[in-house]
Amino acid sequence: MKKLFLLLLMVGAGFTGQAQQSWLDLQEKVFPDIYHLATELGKQTDKVVAKGSAISITTSKGTVTLEQRRDKTKPENVKHYEYFLLASSGKEIPLRQMNAHRTLEKFQLKLLQLKEALSENQDKDVEDLLDSLF
Repeated sequence: MKKLFLLLLMVGAGFTGQAQQSWLDLQEKVFPDIYHLATELGKQTDKVVAKGSAISITTSKGTVTLEQRRDKTKPENVKHYEYFLLASSGKEIPLRQMNAHRTLEKFQLKLLQLKEALSENQDKDVEDLLDSLF
């Protein structure tokens, strides 16, 4: 019984460690990469803005913003962030870890598609490109 308990404890600790590492990768690698890409695109079009800790994309349907905020429930010295999806309608959706990963991947994919489309079609209207992506 004791061995079974120790085994369950070790497996549980392993899953917790993987989740923490995954969340750490999100805030140290993934979000900064997407932010950098949005900054590049912001120089080419006014439809993409990266400012502070937020990335905004404007389409004909409105503006969608991905925001990274420091988790205030954690101590000051711990850099743990929460992610929120904001709509121009005023809706604010807090993202849990799995949703944050999927949302960041979706933002990155759309920004990469926009970058590719802009490089191929410099003369095409940016508004049409954005509307076709979202």
